Amino acid sequence: MRKLLAIAWLDFKMGFADKSELVFFLVLPVVFTLILAGAMGGGSSDGDTRYALPVADEDASALSSQLTALLAESDVVRPVARTRAEAEALVRDGKVAAALIVPTGFGEALMAGRVSDITLTQVPNDTRALAVEQAVRAAADRVSNAVLAANASVAEAERIRPFADAAARQAYFQQAMAMAQELLANPPARAETTHAPEVIRTSASPAEQSSVGQLVTWVSIPLIGVAAIFIDERRQGTLRRLLAMPVGREIILGGKIGGRLIHGMVQMALLILFGALILGVNWGRSPLALVLMMLAFALAFVAFGVLVGTVAKTPSQANWMAISSGMLMAALGGAWWPLEITPQVYQQAVRIFPTTWAMAGFSDIVARGQGVGGILPEAGVLLAFAAVFFGIGFWRLRYE
Repeated sequence: MRKLLAIAWLDFKMGFADKSELVFFLVLPVVFTLILAGAMGGGSSDGDTRYALPVADEDASALSSQLTALLAESDVVRPVARTRAEAEALVRDGKVAAALIVPTGFGEALMAGRVSDITLTQVPNDTRALAVEQAVRAAADRVSNAVLAANASVAEAERIRPFADAAARQAYFQQAMAMAQELLANPPARAETTHAPEVIRTSASPAEQSSVGQLVTWVSIPLIGVAAIFIDERRQGTLRRLLAMPVGREIILGGKIGGRLIHGMVQMALLILFGALILGVNWGRSPLALVLMMLAFALAFVAFGVLVGTVAKTPSQANWMAISSGMLMAALGGAWWPLEITPQVYQQAVRIFPTTWAMAGFSDIVARGQGVGGILPEAGVLLAFAAVFFGIGFWRLRYE
């Protein structure tokens, strides 16, 4: 075991002989994680993690301003003033989940007791849009209910004693409106919301999706890159010379693979720390489950790298195959966008990729609070991938 670890540690250190390796090891993963977290979340520079909601207030009335103010108090959305064209363009380009259009005449229609429609344009099949819609409905209901209550109060007061003039009527209405809003904001009967110990969300937040997705993307590539190590050492004859030493073949192969596993585990640990400290992703819900997923993920992809090493002819070809296959499987497996927004047929089809199972397992931990029992199916499938890839790879592997 000591010899195996010595070979593994030596290979790990040799992987950083070229300082440019640090760019792919940490710099690019961090940069892409930040970019995608911002792009998917539409977050603001002040750390506001609520969903950005473009609001085109074409009415510019007191009631439309109250609607925007209530939206600003929401825990879900962050209203951002935009023109109609700008708001619709943001939805069309998929940069936000939804946009709100408040048409001219909104306030006047409410005051007159008529139906007043507002338009919420949504991105199709986007799970965020459901939360945005609920927040908008809640704010709109509070405004319309306050107006209805104030109008009813004015009518009753006017029945008892007519107002002296229009100014007196308007002042009474404003007072009744303020009282109605206060009652609606603090109703006598309340529903208290509590949270279960386990998170049961069906989809990850933008920060969680980005942190998990970029980890899977950027760690899978160097793990597959073990193929280039085997090819390079076989071409130079160093692997043959190592096998001639009084050390078992399994020790040498285990050391080579172990060095790449150490590389992947260290890279994952750094990206997990970055996601937790900078993006606020809760990677620590179940440390044991996390370590198990990390090991299963690393074994599956280093095993795939061994298999690639039996197909590629040169180190450069092996590196190209590692990058292209890693990127392709990451993209198709849900690392670049949530699989929840794709059709069910697609979600079933991509289960043939280990990245799909890796994304599911890591997301179960950070987004749904699963422990060891919850991620065992994903970890088991990844270990099955590893067994198949190792089996075929070692069967085909040439040492000279």
